[in-house]
Amino acid sequence: MKIIYSKKYLEYNFGPDHPFWPQRAGIFLKKLKKSKISHEILTPQRATDKDIFLVHSEEYLKKVKKLAKQRSSLSIDTPLNPNVLEAAFWSVGGSILALNLATQGEKAINLLGGFHHAGISTGSGFCVFNDHSIAIRKFQKEGKIKKAIIYDLDVHAGQGTQEIFYFDPTVFTISIHQDPTTLYPGTGFSWQKGEGRGKRYNLNIPLPPGIEEKEYLSVLDSVLPKAKIFNPDVVVLVLGVDTYKKDPLANFKLEETTYMKIGEKFKKFSKLAVMFAGGYSKETPRLWLNFLKGLEGN
Repeated sequence: MKIIYSKKYLEYNFGPDHPFWPQRAGIFLKKLKKSKISHEILTPQRATDKDIFLVHSEEYLKKVKKLAKQRSSLSIDTPLNPNVLEAAFWSVGGSILALNLATQGEKAINLLGGFHHAGISTGSGFCVFNDHSIAIRKFQKEGKIKKAIIYDLDVHAGQGTQEIFYFDPTVFTISIHQDPTTLYPGTGFSWQKGEGRGKRYNLNIPLPPGIEEKEYLSVLDSVLPKAKIFNPDVVVLVLGVDTYKKDPLANFKLEETTYMKIGEKFKKFSKLAVMFAGGYSKETPRLWLNFLKGLEGN
């Protein structure tokens, strides 16, 4: 199992009072080292502007760079500075490496990724660049993959990823999230199924606040077979653990053991790239470790 991490990830820091805490990656690595999980830690390369342009507009990148220099905000919840921006470039590089490894039959996990709220020309919800979408586009452009499927299990709907692939039949996006009438970003409804050639390749499954493990895993089981039908070249999992019952930003009621069961379900995918995404409780590093235990089978 390949774990992708850079010390630059720690600079994705919006301040001491912000719910996103980058230190979770360091705590996780300490727990991982003490575990019996076989792994190798790899350092990514920094993404380039050219990589960013595979998904985001030139105007957006100019705006982000200007805001970072001014130490201003991309949105009310996403303050920028030069360090955050630099970490965002490294996050994209991590997801590119994760997909590269996955296409070679490895299971790869990027410890800073899944920034699914970043759209073509917008950013919010702690998201600057849509790292996994950039990685998919990069490998499609280079001819390394034709099709990809994204399972987004973050508690918040990924409106950025939805926008990017809404007309695209080569990327099947499946998102299981809390009812957007009750939670940010206020979109990600079941009727949003894609348009044009991309119709039926965007699947939103909104679930009510308070949902527990049994019902949640039943929903997940119902959509996992779609990967076999779609037959992608790579499976991308955006693993939000903000679905945990003690997460401060949402209202699902999953248990610590749920994440081990999720890992077990994704073990069958031989070409799997995982982005460790949302997760704001202090238990996040342990939830990540539980997922890996399930993924490895220990």
